[in-house]
Amino acid sequence: MEMREIEAFLEVARELHFGRAAGRLGMSAPRVSQAVRALERRVGAPLFERTTRRVKLTALGERLHAELAPAHEQMERALAEARSIAGTKVLRVGVATSLPSAVVEEKIHAFEAAHPHCAVVRSSHPNTEPIRWADDWPVDVFVGWLPSDPAPMEANGIHVGDAWCQAERAALLATGHPLGRHATIDAEELAAHDILYPSNLKPGLTDVWIPPTTPGGVPLRRVARCRTASLEEAIMLVAQGDVIHLTVSSVHPDNPHVITVPVSGLPPMICAPAWPAGTDNPLIRDFAAA
Repeated sequence: MEMREIEAFLEVARELHFGRAAGRLGMSAPRVSQAVRALERRVGAPLFERTTRRVKLTALGERLHAELAPAHEQMERALAEARSIAGTKVLRVGVATSLPSAVVEEKIHAFEAAHPHCAVVRSSHPNTEPIRWADDWPVDVFVGWLPSDPAPMEANGIHVGDAWCQAERAALLATGHPLGRHATIDAEELAAHDILYPSNLKPGLTDVWIPPTTPGGVPLRRVARCRTASLEEAIMLVAQGDVIHLTVSSVHPDNPHVITVPVSGLPPMICAPAWPAGTDNPLIRDFAAA
Protein backbone atom coordinates (compact mmCIF):
# COMPACT_ATOMS: atom_id res chain seq x y z
CA MET A 1 0.00 0.00 0.00
CA GLU A 2 1.44 3.37 -1.02
CA MET A 3 1.30 6.40 1.25
CA ARG A 4 -0.21 8.57 -1.50
CA GLU A 5 -3.18 6.19 -1.69
CA ILE A 6 -3.77 6.51 2.06
CA GLU A 7 -3.37 10.30 2.00
CA ALA A 8 -5.74 10.61 -0.96
CA PHE A 9 -8.33 8.45 0.76
CA LEU A 10 -8.09 10.39 4.05
CA GLU A 11 -8.30 13.77 2.33
CA VAL A 12 -11.32 12.81 0.24
CA ALA A 13 -12.97 11.41 3.36
CA ARG A 14 -12.33 14.73 5.08
CA GLU A 15 -13.54 16.95 2.23
CA LEU A 16 -16.07 14.57 0.63
CA HIS A 17 -15.05 16.24 -2.62
CA PHE A 18 -12.35 15.05 -5.02
CA GLY A 19 -11.55 18.52 -6.36
CA ARG A 20 -11.06 20.12 -2.94
CA ALA A 21 -9.04 17.09 -1.76
CA ALA A 22 -6.82 17.42 -4.83
CA GLY A 23 -6.24 21.11 -4.07
CA ARG A 24 -5.21 20.38 -0.47
CA LEU A 25 -2.85 17.63 -1.60
CA GLY A 26 -1.36 19.61 -4.46
CA MET A 27 -2.42 16.93 -6.93
CA SER A 28 -4.77 16.85 -9.90
CA ALA A 29 -8.29 15.52 -9.33
CA PRO A 30 -7.74 12.61 -11.76
CA ARG A 31 -4.64 11.53 -9.82
CA VAL A 32 -6.55 11.63 -6.53
CA SER A 33 -9.34 9.60 -8.07
CA GLN A 34 -6.79 7.14 -9.45
CA ALA A 35 -5.12 6.73 -6.02
CA VAL A 36 -8.49 6.09 -4.34
CA ARG A 37 -9.42 3.49 -6.96
CA ALA A 38 -6.08 1.76 -6.43
CA LEU A 39 -6.80 1.54 -2.71
CA GLU A 40 -10.30 0.21 -3.39
CA ARG A 41 -8.79 -2.50 -5.57
CA ARG A 42 -6.44 -3.48 -2.73
CA VAL A 43 -9.39 -3.62 -0.31
CA GLY A 44 -11.67 -5.37 -2.78
CA ALA A 45 -14.72 -3.13 -2.29
CA PRO A 46 -15.83 0.50 -2.83
CA LEU A 47 -14.86 2.99 -0.10
CA PHE A 48 -16.99 5.87 -1.42
CA GLU A 49 -20.46 6.22 -2.93
CA ARG A 50 -20.01 8.63 -5.88
CA THR A 51 -22.79 10.47 -7.67
CA THR A 52 -22.72 13.61 -9.76
CA ARG A 53 -23.97 15.55 -6.72
CA ARG A 54 -22.11 14.10 -3.74
CA VAL A 55 -19.39 11.85 -2.40
CA LYS A 56 -20.11 9.71 0.66
CA LEU A 57 -18.13 7.10 2.59
CA THR A 58 -19.48 3.57 2.45
CA ALA A 59 -19.81 1.64 5.71
CA LEU A 60 -16.51 -0.08 4.92
CA GLY A 61 -14.96 3.30 4.05
CA GLU A 62 -16.04 4.69 7.43
CA ARG A 63 -14.52 1.73 9.22
CA LEU A 64 -11.23 2.02 7.33
CA HIS A 65 -11.13 5.76 7.95
CA ALA A 66 -11.60 5.22 11.69
CA GLU A 67 -8.58 2.89 11.69
CA LEU A 68 -6.28 4.79 9.34
CA ALA A 69 -6.81 8.40 10.47
CA PRO A 70 -5.29 8.00 14.00
CA ALA A 71 -2.40 5.91 12.63
CA HIS A 72 -1.65 8.55 9.99
CA GLU A 73 -1.71 11.31 12.62
CA GLN A 74 0.69 9.31 14.76
CA MET A 75 3.05 8.89 11.82
CA GLU A 76 2.93 12.62 11.15
CA ARG A 77 3.76 13.36 14.81
CA ALA A 78 6.63 10.87 14.72
CA LEU A 79 8.05 12.49 11.60
CA ALA A 80 7.70 15.96 13.11
CA GLU A 81 9.48 14.79 16.26
CA ALA A 82 12.24 13.20 14.20
CA ARG A 83 12.73 16.47 12.30
CA SER A 84 12.91 18.32 15.62
CA ILE A 85 15.39 15.87 17.11
CA ALA A 86 17.54 16.07 14.00
CA GLY A 87 18.17 19.70 14.91
CA THR A 88 18.81 18.90 18.58
CA LYS A 89 22.26 18.43 20.06
CA VAL A 90 22.94 15.37 22.20
CA LEU A 91 25.11 15.05 25.31
CA ARG A 92 25.94 11.47 26.30
CA VAL A 93 26.36 11.21 30.07
CA GLY A 94 27.78 8.09 31.70
CA VAL A 95 26.89 7.55 35.34
CA ALA A 96 28.60 5.24 37.83
CA THR A 97 26.31 2.48 39.08
CA SER A 98 27.52 3.20 42.63
CA LEU A 99 26.35 6.81 42.47
CA PRO A 100 22.99 7.81 44.03
CA SER A 101 20.74 8.71 41.11
CA ALA A 102 19.48 11.91 42.79
CA VAL A 103 22.98 13.42 42.64
CA VAL A 104 23.08 13.30 38.85
CA GLU A 105 19.37 13.79 38.14
CA GLU A 106 19.43 17.24 39.74
CA LYS A 107 22.34 18.27 37.52
CA ILE A 108 20.73 16.83 34.40
CA HIS A 109 17.49 18.70 35.04
CA ALA A 110 19.37 21.96 35.63
CA PHE A 111 21.40 21.48 32.45
CA GLU A 112 18.35 20.62 30.33
CA ALA A 113 16.48 23.65 31.66
CA ALA A 114 19.36 25.87 30.57
CA HIS A 115 19.82 24.03 27.24
CA PRO A 116 16.34 23.19 25.90
CA HIS A 117 17.78 22.20 22.51
CA CYS A 118 20.17 19.62 23.93
CA ALA A 119 19.00 16.11 24.83
CA VAL A 120 20.85 14.21 27.55
CA VAL A 121 21.28 10.49 26.86
CA ARG A 122 22.20 8.70 30.08
CA SER A 123 23.90 5.30 30.49
CA SER A 124 25.24 3.36 33.50
CA HIS A 125 28.79 2.03 33.86
CA PRO A 126 31.08 0.57 36.55
CA ASN A 127 32.83 3.33 38.49
CA THR A 128 36.32 2.57 37.13
CA GLU A 129 35.30 2.15 33.47
CA PRO A 130 36.82 5.45 32.21
CA ILE A 131 40.33 4.14 32.80
CA ARG A 132 39.76 1.34 30.29
CA TRP A 133 38.17 3.52 27.60
CA ALA A 134 41.45 5.18 26.59
CA ASP A 135 40.74 7.16 23.38
CA ASP A 136 37.42 5.47 22.63
CA TRP A 137 34.90 6.85 25.11
CA PRO A 138 31.28 5.74 24.53
CA VAL A 139 30.05 8.86 26.37
CA ASP A 140 30.92 12.56 26.27
CA VAL A 141 31.25 12.93 30.03
CA PHE A 142 31.31 10.47 32.94
CA VAL A 143 30.17 11.14 36.50
CA GLY A 144 31.35 8.87 39.29
CA TRP A 145 33.41 8.51 42.46
CA LEU A 146 36.93 9.72 41.71
CA PRO A 147 40.07 10.29 43.82
CA SER A 148 40.15 13.56 45.73
CA ASP A 149 43.55 14.20 44.12
CA PRO A 150 42.84 14.35 40.38
CA ALA A 151 46.53 14.33 39.40
CA PRO A 152 46.71 10.58 38.57
CA MET A 153 43.62 10.88 36.37
CA GLU A 154 44.93 13.98 34.61
CA ALA A 155 48.28 12.26 34.01
CA ASN A 156 46.41 9.50 32.18
CA GLY A 157 44.53 11.81 29.85
CA ILE A 158 41.33 12.15 31.88
CA HIS A 159 40.26 15.65 32.90
CA VAL A 160 38.38 15.89 36.19
CA GLY A 161 35.95 18.75 36.75
CA ASP A 162 35.10 20.44 40.02
CA ALA A 163 33.77 18.14 42.73
CA TRP A 164 30.00 18.11 43.19
CA CYS A 165 30.23 16.39 46.58
CA GLN A 166 32.44 13.96 48.49
CA ALA A 167 32.01 10.78 50.53
CA GLU A 168 34.15 8.99 53.09
CA ARG A 169 35.49 5.54 52.32
CA ALA A 170 33.68 2.42 53.47
CA ALA A 171 33.93 -1.33 53.14
CA LEU A 172 31.34 -3.80 51.92
CA LEU A 173 31.46 -6.92 54.08
CA ALA A 174 29.50 -10.12 54.42
CA THR A 175 27.33 -10.03 57.55
CA GLY A 176 29.47 -12.72 59.16
CA HIS A 177 32.86 -11.16 58.35
CA PRO A 178 35.16 -10.57 61.39
CA LEU A 179 35.29 -6.82 60.70
CA GLY A 180 31.51 -6.65 60.41
CA ARG A 181 31.20 -6.17 64.17
CA HIS A 182 33.19 -2.89 64.05
CA ALA A 183 31.45 0.47 64.07
CA THR A 184 34.40 1.82 62.05
CA ILE A 185 37.30 -0.02 60.44
CA ASP A 186 40.78 1.47 60.72
CA ALA A 187 42.53 1.32 57.36
CA GLU A 188 45.44 -0.54 58.97
CA GLU A 189 43.06 -3.41 59.86
CA LEU A 190 42.40 -4.01 56.17
CA ALA A 191 45.91 -5.47 55.70
CA ALA A 192 44.85 -8.74 57.36
CA HIS A 193 42.03 -9.40 54.88
CA ASP A 194 41.54 -9.95 51.14
CA ILE A 195 40.50 -6.86 49.20
CA LEU A 196 38.80 -7.11 45.81
CA TYR A 197 40.89 -5.72 42.98
CA PRO A 198 39.76 -5.64 39.33
CA SER A 199 42.35 -7.52 37.32
CA ASN A 200 41.49 -6.32 33.83
CA LEU A 201 42.03 -2.59 34.26
CA LYS A 202 45.07 -0.42 33.56
CA PRO A 203 47.82 -1.33 36.07
CA GLY A 204 48.65 1.39 38.55
CA LEU A 205 45.77 3.74 37.88
CA THR A 206 43.31 1.46 39.70
CA ASP A 207 45.46 2.11 42.79
CA VAL A 208 43.65 5.43 43.27
CA TRP A 209 40.55 3.45 44.20
CA ILE A 210 42.19 0.46 45.93
CA PRO A 211 45.61 1.52 47.30
CA PRO A 212 48.46 -1.00 47.31
CA THR A 213 49.30 -0.30 50.95
CA THR A 214 47.70 1.02 54.11
CA PRO A 215 48.55 4.60 55.18
CA GLY A 216 51.20 3.03 57.43
CA GLY A 217 52.85 1.29 54.46
CA VAL A 218 51.62 -2.26 55.08
CA PRO A 219 50.80 -4.03 51.78
CA LEU A 220 47.14 -4.79 51.21
CA ARG A 221 46.14 -8.27 50.11
CA ARG A 222 44.47 -7.34 46.85
CA VAL A 223 42.88 -10.30 45.10
CA ALA A 224 41.97 -10.24 41.41
CA ARG A 225 38.54 -11.80 41.31
CA CYS A 226 36.52 -9.04 39.62
CA ARG A 227 36.01 -9.48 35.90
CA THR A 228 33.81 -6.48 35.18
CA ALA A 229 34.65 -4.06 38.01
CA SER A 230 30.92 -3.53 38.46
CA LEU A 231 29.33 -2.90 41.83
CA GLU A 232 26.86 -5.70 41.22
CA GLU A 233 29.66 -8.24 40.75
CA ALA A 234 31.49 -6.94 43.84
CA ILE A 235 28.37 -7.35 45.99
CA MET A 236 27.95 -10.91 44.78
CA LEU A 237 31.58 -11.78 45.63
CA VAL A 238 31.43 -10.06 49.03
CA ALA A 239 28.28 -11.98 49.94
CA GLN A 240 30.30 -15.19 49.68
CA GLY A 241 32.02 -14.13 52.90
CA ASP A 242 35.79 -13.96 52.46
CA VAL A 243 36.58 -10.70 50.60
CA ILE A 244 36.11 -6.98 51.20
CA HIS A 245 35.15 -4.37 48.63
CA LEU A 246 36.38 -0.81 49.21
CA THR A 247 33.72 1.71 48.25
CA VAL A 248 32.16 4.90 49.64
CA SER A 249 29.86 5.43 52.60
CA SER A 250 26.80 6.22 50.45
CA VAL A 251 26.71 2.69 49.01
CA HIS A 252 24.24 0.47 50.85
CA PRO A 253 23.48 -2.69 48.86
CA ASP A 254 19.99 -4.08 48.82
CA ASN A 255 21.34 -7.45 49.94
CA PRO A 256 20.64 -8.93 53.39
CA HIS A 257 24.03 -10.68 53.38
CA VAL A 258 26.14 -7.55 52.80
CA ILE A 259 26.71 -4.55 55.09
CA THR A 260 28.52 -1.21 54.75
CA VAL A 261 31.06 -0.23 57.44
CA PRO A 262 32.91 3.14 57.43
CA VAL A 263 36.70 3.06 56.96
CA SER A 264 38.93 5.66 58.63
CA GLY A 265 42.43 6.63 57.53
CA LEU A 266 41.81 6.76 53.77
CA PRO A 267 41.20 9.99 51.83
CA PRO A 268 37.58 10.58 50.77
CA MET A 269 36.37 10.14 47.21
CA ILE A 270 34.76 12.97 45.28
CA CYS A 271 31.77 12.83 42.96
CA ALA A 272 32.86 14.73 39.89
CA PRO A 273 32.43 14.82 36.11
CA ALA A 274 35.32 13.55 34.01
CA TRP A 275 36.01 13.59 30.28
CA PRO A 276 38.91 13.00 27.88
CA ALA A 277 41.57 15.66 28.23
CA GLY A 278 41.76 17.92 25.21
CA THR A 279 38.08 17.56 24.34
CA ASP A 280 36.70 20.93 23.29
CA ASN A 281 32.96 20.62 23.84
CA PRO A 282 31.28 23.61 25.52
CA LEU A 283 28.28 21.45 26.40
CA ILE A 284 30.51 19.31 28.65
CA ARG A 285 31.77 22.37 30.48
CA ASP A 286 28.23 23.68 30.90
CA PHE A 287 27.07 20.30 32.24
CA ALA A 288 30.01 20.10 34.66
CA ALA A 289 29.10 23.54 35.98
CA ALA A 290 25.33 22.95 36.09
